[in-house]
Amino acid sequence: MYVSLCRGIPESSFRKPPKPQPQQTHRLNLIGGGGPPRRKTSGYARPQFAGPMELETLMEEGASPAPGSREGDAPTADDGTRASLSNGDKAPQHHRQPQQGQLNSAAAMKSNSERPHSSLNLYLAACTVNMGALAAGCALTWSSPTLVKLENGETGMKITSDESSWVGSLVTLGAAIGPILAGALLDRLGRKSTILLSMVLSAISWIIIGVVPSLVALYVARVLAGIAVGVIFTAVPMYIAEIAEMRLRSSLGTLMQFFLVAGFLLEYIVGPYTSYLTLVIVSLATPVLCLSMFVWMPDSPQSLLIRPGGEQKAMESLRWLRGNPQETALIKELEEIKKSVDESKNQKSGFGELFANRGNIKAVIISCSMVAWQQLSGINVVLFYSEKIFLKTGVELSASVSTIIVGTVMLIAASLTPTLAKMTTMRMLLYISAIGMAITDGTFGLFFYLQESGRDVSSIGWLPVTSLVLFIITYCVGFGPLPWAIMGEIFPTNLKSVASALTASFCWILGFVLTNLFSKVSDAIGIYSVFWIFAVCCILALLFTAFLLPQTEGKTLQEIQDILHGRNKSTDHKMTRA
Repeated sequence: MYVSLCRGIPESSFRKPPKPQPQQTHRLNLIGGGGPPRRKTSGYARPQFAGPMELETLMEEGASPAPGSREGDAPTADDGTRASLSNGDKAPQHHRQPQQGQLNSAAAMKSNSERPHSSLNLYLAACTVNMGALAAGCALTWSSPTLVKLENGETGMKITSDESSWVGSLVTLGAAIGPILAGALLDRLGRKSTILLSMVLSAISWIIIGVVPSLVALYVARVLAGIAVGVIFTAVPMYIAEIAEMRLRSSLGTLMQFFLVAGFLLEYIVGPYTSYLTLVIVSLATPVLCLSMFVWMPDSPQSLLIRPGGEQKAMESLRWLRGNPQETALIKELEEIKKSVDESKNQKSGFGELFANRGNIKAVIISCSMVAWQQLSGINVVLFYSEKIFLKTGVELSASVSTIIVGTVMLIAASLTPTLAKMTTMRMLLYISAIGMAITDGTFGLFFYLQESGRDVSSIGWLPVTSLVLFIITYCVGFGPLPWAIMGEIFPTNLKSVASALTASFCWILGFVLTNLFSKVSDAIGIYSVFWIFAVCCILALLFTAFLLPQTEGKTLQEIQDILHGRNKSTDHKMTRA
């Protein structure tokens, strides 16, 4: 066999073959280590493999002969034949090909090492945590179909109109308190435990409403429900921002609006057509559902790293959220998160630190401004006057039907927002939202101006309804969900809790003031003037987004901090598509 392999080489070049040695064959160890070394034959040193990647490279690129060996020499394969592994070898194909089993094993190993990660677990965690937003939506709109029943005494407890207004507004005041509680608990208990605690408070509030037939108990329950709402609006955006991949942060941030509106619609559909107790039971099911589902989800890696000895748990959380990706990518991402958390640990986390440097002040201004533009768009007023707007068309619609129409339109618009966030940029959605709300607010003002001027508006009765639908759509795709998503990503880790509490409390206090002052201001300057003021505020929101809102999409949380603090001089505020 040796002669046959060396056919064509002059006889003079042959050396005396070495003394035959007892043959020892060891199969290639595909797991690693390579097995015991074999004796040299014909000056060729059999390669030893440290792992599957070296085998893969060897098969793809060939092997180089050992120093001192001749070009024609070849190693002995497992079947005792010689097969050259040198580059450019002209041996027959069956001598050059590795065994089929080796190829299959190497291909499987390559597939395992390069498998793409899945976002399924990430979406599962985002949807289950946003079940809390569904519960918050139910708490906010429960009064809409229920107050009429309470005032009419249908529930066994009759209340006055003044008491009814307190029942409706106390949830808003509670929502202003909730972020303060969240700020104190988010770092101590973690994001996950704080959200679960808010669901416990929500469930207790519904139990009190359903079991205790007392006005004082009703007041207490509505405050508890509002506190839970405030915690949700503070903790959920923070949790989403910390678990999301950069490319999915915007779309996942919009899920909160969808689940919130789903809660609105649930109350609008069930409330008018069921009993008081049935609606309470349905509403109670939402926090219970969130508790039973979200308890199985991991906490955010940032939240775990804040606590001592949490690095291993943070790695497990990140591995699950990323769908078990390549280990190198996982380690790299965790190191970036750990670097950001370590830097934050060396900094103070009190309320005063929000105004300690330029970057933090900019983050506070941006966050509070975005939720202010949200409220100053007139969303609460538009929803409050939706029944009146429908009646202006000349079509008699009941309050329940009109609110169902509004809730359905909001849900459809909110369901489109995550897809739009993937197709375009966050800034573009804010542009569309601000322009759309400015036009529709202006249209509302024009309609009411013509009506109060004594003009015949019967021919344009379709205008306010169309404007209402367009207003809700444009609100839901931009300034409805995105201010909360922005809030969750622009603050450093050490200040996220207190900053989110400040922003959410500011939002709810402003909403409470606007809702209560609307009637007085409308009587003083006319309802059309109020809507025109809202339109001007939407134009200001557009200018703020264009010139003052920094680019955050497609950037890590650390890169966002570098931009706010001016540490990245090459980055400007212009939008670049991620």
